[in-house]
Amino acid sequence: YILGETKSEFGGSLYLKVFRGIIAGEHPEVDFEKELKLWEVLYSNLIKSAKDISTGGVAIALYKWACISNKGVEVNIKVDSKKDIFSESLSRALVEIKKEDEKEFEELCKKVGIYYEKIGKVGGDKIKINEVELDLEKAKDIYFNTFSNIMKNTHDFADDL
Repeated sequence: YILGETKSEFGGSLYLKVFRGIIAGEHPEVDFEKELKLWEVLYSNLIKSAKDISTGGVAIALYKWACISNKGVEVNIKVDSKKDIFSESLSRALVEIKKEDEKEFEELCKKVGIYYEKIGKVGGDKIKINEVELDLEKAKDIYFNTFSNIMKNTHDFADDL
């Protein structure tokens, strides 16, 4: 499930910096009431696991979550534009709920008054977000080894000087 609304908010985001080469824009809307509602749901005993959505949006949050948990994910997120999987709207989280707790979880979300959407499932050997798909093992190699590989290459270069 995703908790909280995704808006097309990219002001000052990593998306703008990486894909557009600019650092600009306005900070996403801050709504403390929505944040309190999010935390009320997150504190329930129905949450099996959760990941905040921040820098890089839903796409990066799912990528990190899958790599660290060693569990694939297959999700389909309703967005106005393909780029919105990188939206950095605030007061959002991804949550994993046991199948038998879904009805109670949805009732809690309605009672609290927070937007929720069932977006997919956890498990398998890939990370699939809408049309974007990556093998979990390849994703983990990138996530866990890129920094080390860069440092080794830099170190080897320095030894040659």
